[in-house]
Amino acid sequence: MFSWSKKEASRKYVDLINRASSWWANWNPSIQIMAGDYGEIDIKSGQFVKEGNIYTSSDRSIADLAVQFKLVPEVALEKYIVNSSSAKQRELGANVNVNVAGFANASLSGQWQFDRSRGAFLVMHMPRITRVPDEFLAASLKRGLLKDKAFVTHVYSCPAYALYLSNKSKSFIMCNETVSVALVADVPSIATPGVSAGAGIGTRWVDDGVAGLFQKGCNDEALFAPLYFIKKITKCGTRRDSFDKTAPVGDFWADAEVPWGFLDDDGEEEVIDYLDESDSD
Repeated sequence: MFSWSKKEASRKYVDLINRASSWWANWNPSIQIMAGDYGEIDIKSGQFVKEGNIYTSSDRSIADLAVQFKLVPEVALEKYIVNSSSAKQRELGANVNVNVAGFANASLSGQWQFDRSRGAFLVMHMPRITRVPDEFLAASLKRGLLKDKAFVTHVYSCPAYALYLSNKSKSFIMCNETVSVALVADVPSIATPGVSAGAGIGTRWVDDGVAGLFQKGCNDEALFAPLYFIKKITKCGTRRDSFDKTAPVGDFWADAEVPWGFLDDDGEEEVIDYLDESDSD
């Protein structure tokens, strides 16, 4: 059983997905995060804390600039899957299809095997990216806006997702934790006259082998936001200070880095004890 707090679990999940993809994971995808949001990252939970959105900001200098740059929706994908290095994706075994109803006819399915290190995966069905135009980033930089803010530039939204954070076990028995998930049609048991197959039929997730923290969601609309991208304004030195004479000078938008060090399997920062040279005598 888990003994962590929710904040420790969410930060470990965010860290694993970020290391695998450079994107930021939403521990609770039903909480909306939108392209154009700005705020900060909670160092304890790893979650984005919204302060505002550029399109509805009470700061007129931000809102007046944003109205000139509309959000850009990109073409939806059939699926998008992210898993950490300790979560090895495998082909679904035939035994899973037999043991769990629905796997054989699933529209989306996967199986992951975990080693003794904690691992994570995220599965999104029909995800679509919405992004802030690059032109806004350039214009806001010139005006000195959004300094010291975590700025959400891209968001994946989808109608169905499944996320998993594996159990923690050093035992040989549990080191081969295997989890399978599938998205299947939620077909009514009694046929409705005049309704053809596939019309108005919802979906649901089925799973097998779950021993860790598992979350899932389905909706007719793309209401979930499981993944997003963050940039922050970073100050660069002068060319005089750099060996690279073509290096950027002044402020620039950079991919946000996690505000914590290496995390152990409990989601806590590892403390590195540096050997004092005087102690070696």
